[in-house]
Amino acid sequence: MEKTTFKEKLGYGIASLGDSVGYSFAGTFLLFFLTTIAGISPGVAGTIIAIGAVWNAVFNPIIGYLADKVCTKYGRRRPLIFVFTIPLMLTMFLLFTDIHIPMSIKPIYYGLLLMLYWTSYTGFVVPYLALGVDYTSDYDDRTILRLFGSFFNMIGAMFAMVMPTLIVEFLEGFGLTPSQAWSMTGLMLGIITLVTNMATVIASKKKDICSEEELMQKAELRAKRTQAKSSPERKTQSADGKGALWTIVREYITVAKLKPMRPLIIASLSALIGGTMITADMVYYLTFNLGMSAMGISGFMLAKTLLGIVYIPIMAKMIAVTDRRDTLMISYIIGSVGLCLSKLIDLPAMADLAVYLLFASICTSIYWQVMPGVFYDVCEYDRIKNGRNRSATIVSFQGLVEALAAGIGGQLLGIILEMAGFIGESSDQSETAQIWIENSTTVLPVIFFVITIIALYKYPLDKRAYNELFIIT
Repeated sequence: MEKTTFKEKLGYGIASLGDSVGYSFAGTFLLFFLTTIAGISPGVAGTIIAIGAVWNAVFNPIIGYLADKVCTKYGRRRPLIFVFTIPLMLTMFLLFTDIHIPMSIKPIYYGLLLMLYWTSYTGFVVPYLALGVDYTSDYDDRTILRLFGSFFNMIGAMFAMVMPTLIVEFLEGFGLTPSQAWSMTGLMLGIITLVTNMATVIASKKKDICSEEELMQKAELRAKRTQAKSSPERKTQSADGKGALWTIVREYITVAKLKPMRPLIIASLSALIGGTMITADMVYYLTFNLGMSAMGISGFMLAKTLLGIVYIPIMAKMIAVTDRRDTLMISYIIGSVGLCLSKLIDLPAMADLAVYLLFASICTSIYWQVMPGVFYDVCEYDRIKNGRNRSATIVSFQGLVEALAAGIGGQLLGIILEMAGFIGESSDQSETAQIWIENSTTVLPVIFFVITIIALYKYPLDKRAYNELFIIT
């Protein structure tokens, strides 16, 4: 089994930077931007995020199915990555731009814009993740490939979580209003996403190939469709459209019934809800509970990102000794215990902050470092067991649970802040609001991590079971 080269790993991994910038920037700062800059109440802002997540959940199966059907002379995955990256950059800019329209219209505007943003993000990330399946089927080589992705993912998280507050403060120093500064920050990060994604489009040319046989089959299918449209039976086309929709639904149901998928979906969803709550609430916690400046928040985010990078080789060693499933379980157990200690034990301020930093970093980074490789294993399981190549459909489940988790986590946080009496326009929050801000970034996410650990325990496709697939065949 041929291993991937360093250059190939580098070319694949760099788009994880764009992936992380897009996802982390919105996940960390969008709720904060909507409530403190755009002036939308926390409950309504949470609903906006939830609506965007619902749309993303609907779109994921569609793009997953289509990405498995695309086959062009430019490849299978790269054309979609290219096409969707451009509107992704534009929507990152517009989503963080406060426009002067009536407050009654603002939620509709940002809701529609967020739907367009998730369409662009998902249109890029699903074929990108599926592209990783095409690189190698070797268990250990995939682990290393994902390490490259994890490294760039952490660098992207640093850009998306550390730089925004610094850039905003820097631009305000040159006379820009907070609204203008956030708008320019969105544009800058959008450009970073564009450049890194396009780098992978160029670098993966030799890995993303449709065979001559596949291209001929596609040409024959197009010819048959053209002939059908000109035939007297054209009236059946509307029924065919309904049939195509049902085909997507049926394919998704079939994939969801794969033995490894059921616990994997539960584990992914619960892990991401917990991670979303920590990440989205972190800025509130650092700002209103700890009174940090923009520089202090950026320093904290930088330390969090660096800890995530440090954890990569530790995680790789854990996978080599055990496997991906056990590494995830151990990490979430350690992180959950640490977050509870941060909340329940009365430590000096700096020690308490250090404990929170360490274990929040573990709980919010481990998923992105390990879980994509787990979905790749399921793709190989499906190929060997069922003789199907449904990589994009399977990895789109990861996008689906990301969307649902972002919506559920954002909605939960918005409801909690609203009920706790959070006031976005005020720099001083009530004691009740501060208590629930702290709870939402410490003990409440642990509930979801416990569910994750239980689901992972029931996940059957560990390293031994994966390698046995190839022995059997």
